Amino acid sequence: MQRITIDPDQLGSSDTLQLTREQTHYLQRVLRLKSGDLFIAQDGAGHQWRSQLMEVSGQAKILSDLAPKPPPASLELVAALPKAGFDDVVRQATELGVTAIYPILSTRTLLKPSPKKIMRWQRIAQEASEQCERGHVPQIFAPESFEHWINNVPNNSGNFFCVARVNAPTLLTRVQSLLVDSPQQSLRVVVGPEGGWTNREITVAIAHGYQQTSLGSGILRATTASLTALAIVSSAREQLI
Repeated sequence: MQRITIDPDQLGSSDTLQLTREQTHYLQRVLRLKSGDLFIAQDGAGHQWRSQLMEVSGQAKILSDLAPKPPPASLELVAALPKAGFDDVVRQATELGVTAIYPILSTRTLLKPSPKKIMRWQRIAQEASEQCERGHVPQIFAPESFEHWINNVPNNSGNFFCVARVNAPTLLTRVQSLLVDSPQQSLRVVVGPEGGWTNREITVAIAHGYQQTSLGSGILRATTASLTALAIVSSAREQLI
């Protein structure tokens, strides 16, 4: 069944779900659902309901609760914003099970996104969660400078700073070593911009306890590097669970 993500305040009395105009349009015009057709409503935090479209426009009936999806292990992506393609990063990172995304403005970042971009990225994450049946929508934080971010965000148990052209252990090696005893440990991967991190940024990250790591011998685009890092972590975790 098709899925839509709702806000908890859309759940009315008598098991009635109040749909927004956009949701009604999506269900009736895009998906071509008719009165009596079924779909799944989810809140983006693991709760799901088997629902039925009603004759009254903008309303659906909650038929039953579905087994909640357990929260995924914490996997955060911290990515210096590329010139283009961050929409795809958000979409595919959601597919790979990321739980939070921090867009970062580094020294060599060229893109300066508008506030509307954050709303767009959150919508993309929501749609990707629905399509891939993730059940949990990752949180997208507002872009901020690298210096401000690293000085204000608490460390996870596993913090990996991906750097190109360095002689450092690969991300796969470091992640496997960390997760072997506890596959559900919180992880954070930090990926730089097209021009790479500056020496100062690398020094600051190491001083904050981040492990310098490599994604391999190849030189990857910034967008590719983010998804490669997440795929490595997701694969390593799957093998240990």
